Amino acid sequence: MKPIPIRRLRFLTALLSTLLLLAGPVFAYPLLDAAPAAASTDANTDADTDAKKDEVSITLDEVTPWIDDKGTLTVRGTISNTTKKAVEKPSLSLQMSTRKLDSESRLTAWKQGQAQHRTVADLEHDGTEARKKAKKDKDADSDDSSGITLDTSFDDTVDPGTSAEFTFRVPADDLDLSKSSPVSSWGPRGLAVQLGDDTGLRASALGFTTWYPDPEFDQTKISLLAPVTLPGHSEGGLIPSDRLDAAIAEGGSLDTIAKLLEHKELALAIDPRIIASFEAAIAEPTPADAPEETEEPDGGSGEETQSPPVGAPENDDADSSGAELEAAEKQRKRLDSWYQDFVEAAQKHTVVALPYGDPDLSALRGTKIDRLSSFAQKQREIVKDVFPDARTDIAWPVAGSATKNGLRALKKAGNSTAILSDGQQPSITGIHDDAHSQTTITDDGESTIDTLISDTKLADMSAEAIAEDNPAGALSELVAESAVIQSEAPYRTRSLFVPLPRAAASANWEQTVEELSSAPWIAPTEVDKILDSGSEARGLLRTDADAPHIRKRAVKSLAMTRANQADFNSVFSDRDSADIRLDRELLTCTSAAWTLGRNANICAGQAREQSENLMDSLHLRKGSSVLLVTGEKTTIPVTIVNDSPAEATLRIRMKPNTPQLRAQETETVKVPAAETMRVDVPVEGLANADVPTTIEMVTADEVVLPKQESLMVRVRADWENIGTAVIGLALAVVFVIGLIKTISRGRPKIPEQQLADAMARAKTDDPEKR
Repeated sequence: MKPIPIRRLRFLTALLSTLLLLAGPVFAYPLLDAAPAAASTDANTDADTDAKKDEVSITLDEVTPWIDDKGTLTVRGTISNTTKKAVEKPSLSLQMSTRKLDSESRLTAWKQGQAQHRTVADLEHDGTEARKKAKKDKDADSDDSSGITLDTSFDDTVDPGTSAEFTFRVPADDLDLSKSSPVSSWGPRGLAVQLGDDTGLRASALGFTTWYPDPEFDQTKISLLAPVTLPGHSEGGLIPSDRLDAAIAEGGSLDTIAKLLEHKELALAIDPRIIASFEAAIAEPTPADAPEETEEPDGGSGEETQSPPVGAPENDDADSSGAELEAAEKQRKRLDSWYQDFVEAAQKHTVVALPYGDPDLSALRGTKIDRLSSFAQKQREIVKDVFPDARTDIAWPVAGSATKNGLRALKKAGNSTAILSDGQQPSITGIHDDAHSQTTITDDGESTIDTLISDTKLADMSAEAIAEDNPAGALSELVAESAVIQSEAPYRTRSLFVPLPRAAASANWEQTVEELSSAPWIAPTEVDKILDSGSEARGLLRTDADAPHIRKRAVKSLAMTRANQADFNSVFSDRDSADIRLDRELLTCTSAAWTLGRNANICAGQAREQSENLMDSLHLRKGSSVLLVTGEKTTIPVTIVNDSPAEATLRIRMKPNTPQLRAQETETVKVPAAETMRVDVPVEGLANADVPTTIEMVTADEVVLPKQESLMVRVRADWENIGTAVIGLALAVVFVIGLIKTISRGRPKIPEQQLADAMARAKTDDPEKR
């Protein structure tokens, strides 16, 4: 092949550049034209918040989701001018699509660009001033019965840095929608609120309303499932009383759940953690004057000293202590009252028991903490004990995460039904089919499991509306989508399943359930009734390689935490309870709520820190060096501090580093929670030495606890006896030395002169006188 000549190559390059320059405006115009629509569509998203700091924007606070021939369309919102320049002589109008949007493609097209629309109301003709003028100019015989109104909080200007409110009200008679053929004319219509001035369009916001002139067709059955859970790490896997109290307060997540119970067909997926936490929080406290049960440790010299629990007030704080106890008792009664009312109301609903903490079971399978999966499912009995009719045979894998192996494991664990998404088990008819189906879980197709298929479109749109700060537009679109689904097969009764987000309930839950349930073409239905109906054939199970999961890093961290603490738990008198507390705590970090974002890693870090704190809470109090006497058997006192929440059973082992000291293990002692105990360790000094010694706490399973202490033991001879002997020996030495000197010196000699004088006197004296 011959190479292209350089001249020809330059010519082709120049020609291509010229064509691109000429084509540029062709591509640019559609993009510029679509920009306002795209900007308005994302007006409430976080991504556009920064970009719109210096723009004019519209948010919708209310949109009538559906309207019949006797109703009134209301569109209420707020205009925000964050620029430094006023919007002079603004024009404000409400546009409606001229055709019904009876398919998902038409809904999408309206959101992307509001083609084929008409003005329903505007500021020029329906504003306050326009209505005053029309009323003044109206003749006595005028037959103008238009009831369209547009009320605004601004006159001719929207000042910079301010907000202005508006409200459109349009009676059904003024919408110019057909009533003569209800079946053919009913359906969603697109709405657009547009704000402009002399420079052109400044802002717009989109919504939908569904025209419903009472057509006659079958309703679509929809079952809603609301998770009752409070995701988040907590010590021992139980939710603290203060957090429960905040959740039942006005506007709290559990308060929202209580309000949802007014919808009788709503099903509840209850986390056993909620039940266990309330049961612990409302338990009657031990009376302050109740006698304490003490148990003397076997064989221990065990001088036991009791200290108040951590955080207990001193005697001089008696007044504040009384106030705290009174506040705690009021809180306990408040929680008890809410819980009893909730249980009574929830008894009338279909209750699905979730595994403990609502974990991502797929992420646990095949890991070192796989056993947590079966443990979590067994904990569903907590819900069963309170709600005897609760379903404990429905598994809920994270959307898109189900596999044949996983479903087989779930069925083996006692689950007869699995909740799947329609992305994994799609419709074979091309429309939204019944939720109840079956899927094979073996390659030969012989074994199956019932499936409850969630409608991904409605579920995702519900989640988006719930997440919005101003959900009116998103809710109107959700209702419009349900109308589109109804239009697919108006004379065919279908049962759809829509789960709400697997997270703590928020304020928009109530409005979302209300809007979706109140649409006249929707028939709210209990989940049990869907499962009791015949199953619909669907496509084969599809595996989603990109399904969200708890990240492996978090699971690995949790596995390490459990491995480190598993042996330590043998120190507790009730090890089974200690293991349950540990497993429950770790399960809170595998919650399905953490399948997005890094919250699972954060939770795993908190669990690791809590585990380390627990293992540090059982320790020995540091003592000073000890002086021992050789040859004497005695004891060395050691103080055990138990700041953990459970009684510990252990013994003390002292390990001298040199053989000059001999030590024995103590008998097993029991140290109550939040108390200290002194234990005497038998020792014997064998020879003079400074002996470094390690003091260990040992469980009945021969597990050495991590918190050790060192002690210097100075072994010396019997100083009292040695001192007496030394003094006696010194006195003896002095006596002997004196005696020797006395003997060596001999008898004393008399001077010669004295001796001569004595002899002379002896000769001259009278013998008789002598």
